[in-house]
Amino acid sequence: EQQLPRVLIIGDGVYNKAVRNVINELKGKAMVAHFPLPAEIVHNSTSVILHLDLVLGRYARNGKLLPEENWPEWDLIHFNVGLGDLIHRVPDIDTFRCLPVEAGGVIGTDPKSYEKNLEKLVIALRKKSPDAKLIWASTTPIFGEEATIFIPGSEIQYNKIAERVMQQHKVPISDMHSHVMTLVGDERPTGFDSPYGFGKKQIHSPIVRTIADAIGLPMQREDQSQAP
Repeated sequence: EQQLPRVLIIGDGVYNKAVRNVINELKGKAMVAHFPLPAEIVHNSTSVILHLDLVLGRYARNGKLLPEENWPEWDLIHFNVGLGDLIHRVPDIDTFRCLPVEAGGVIGTDPKSYEKNLEKLVIALRKKSPDAKLIWASTTPIFGEEATIFIPGSEIQYNKIAERVMQQHKVPISDMHSHVMTLVGDERPTGFDSPYGFGKKQIHSPIVRTIADAIGLPMQREDQSQAP
């Protein structure tokens, strides 16, 4: 029996919700997995590098590192970090405590550090999973004045940084930012639902399409009826 392609999705709370839909849509076509960081660890470019073996699925449920021969092998890794880097926090302390911008919170990762971290992350992923195709997902939009630990629109600069790094390393980009902007239109979420939620809207469709195209899965196209 032929083994299904193995796909890993690395991402923050946005992906926790989307992954379930991706698994359902690709059932019988690909084995899709996602290993989120523990809730007490902010998913950002620093923590993902620090805990890379964990997000690569190399730990057992009991928290112990698996023997190397039991590490999963991936055909494709779809990855993103960004929102956690843009959270504002209490300055000059080792632990990560959020602090609103207007109360003096400082951004979790400055632009220069973000660029360096993405460089390290791409290199580390290629070293640890040399046979996996990599796809970068751009960071989804930050809406709403109520989300005061974020600055709305701050992800745009960081997506430009990521685009530069990914182009240098020849990593394809899935434009999740544009997809979500189009999806929500004028119904932009505020408060608690921003930026990790999008009301009742589901954002998984470009993830499914990107994965299917990258590993050659036959998929029913939504626009087939409009094809010439």
